Amino acid sequence: MHTDQIFFHLGEGEPNDHLPASPAIYQTSNFTFRTVKDMATSLQHEDKIPFYTRGANPTTAILQQKLAALEGTDESLVFGSGSAAITAAVVSQVKSGDHVVCVESPYSWTKKLFNNILSRFGVTCTYVKASNSQGLIDACKENTVLIYMESPNSWTYEMQDIELVTQYAKAKNIKTILDNSCASPLYQQPAKYGVDIIVHSATKYLSGHSDMVAGVLCTSSKIYQQIFQGEYMTFGAILSPIEAWMMIRSLRTLEMRMERVTKNALAVAKYLENHPKIESLIFTHSESFEQPELRNKYLKAAGGLMTIDLTTKDFQSIEKFCNALQRFKLGCSWGGYESLAFPAVTTMSSLNYDKPDTLLNRIRLYVGTENHELLIEDLKNALNSI
Repeated sequence: MHTDQIFFHLGEGEPNDHLPASPAIYQTSNFTFRTVKDMATSLQHEDKIPFYTRGANPTTAILQQKLAALEGTDESLVFGSGSAAITAAVVSQVKSGDHVVCVESPYSWTKKLFNNILSRFGVTCTYVKASNSQGLIDACKENTVLIYMESPNSWTYEMQDIELVTQYAKAKNIKTILDNSCASPLYQQPAKYGVDIIVHSATKYLSGHSDMVAGVLCTSSKIYQQIFQGEYMTFGAILSPIEAWMMIRSLRTLEMRMERVTKNALAVAKYLENHPKIESLIFTHSESFEQPELRNKYLKAAGGLMTIDLTTKDFQSIEKFCNALQRFKLGCSWGGYESLAFPAVTTMSSLNYDKPDTLLNRIRLYVGTENHELLIEDLKNALNSI
């Protein structure tokens, strides 16, 4: 299905004299019925027929249909945050005594889920360097039930050979989950390579306007039913109808936004890659990216994320560089219209920096939709200040 059909028409009804250009927002908690039979039928099919908005809602249903089509899966579910989507996906696949293999440096709340929550219930986790696809396979044990991937992963954008991992996993009856937030469904579709569950922080590209927090889970009909009847309904971490409508709005411009972000990021990366005050640039589409084969196999385009390591490791100089930025705002998220800088030093326990010095000079950049020449000028001025 062409993306235009998904963005502008799918799930929104057939054209007629009264079809709204923007779908209706069913801002209701409850639905009522004419007969007991109608009510019972709705309850029996609560994932598709509106009964109570914690389950199905007509506005949310349109969004979920579009997201599943974008990822090439049977179904999708939307949540109140990316963390909620990840938690539902993982918890649905594990029980006490199970073992999980996960990429070494996932999204911080994913790691907290494994280390701080699931460990309390007898689920163990082995972490493997995100660039070591064979290592993910080799780390599996007799009780391994899940392999968790991020490709590209957080901050350093290592990729996994998705097809290699899923072929092994299916042969061993191990489920696979992949966080596809960095690539978006436009630039990577992991379901084509056998991934069982795809998750997103939809706060990022899919929402794209820095005005909402959301999560997405895309999967097969069988797993969808399992999660809907279990973790989705039980945890209740739903997306409100008005926010579902806001994301439908955002999807209409996703392709244009991603094209602009990618064009800008390529220009910014070219400027930074050989700058004397930049020790290293980590960007999937730079000449120095260490996994060009996997990039070329799986990613259609770049997106706006990159990480730089400044040559200086002096805190005052790093702080001066960040504070000098005018067009890059200091912030933790990404995927919206605005360009952002996230210094790694802000995540450390104190300004005494008792953690390894290698992270002191690391800054994640998100290149947004502004004019790329102005963004380069901003970086140039900030680099010149140190």
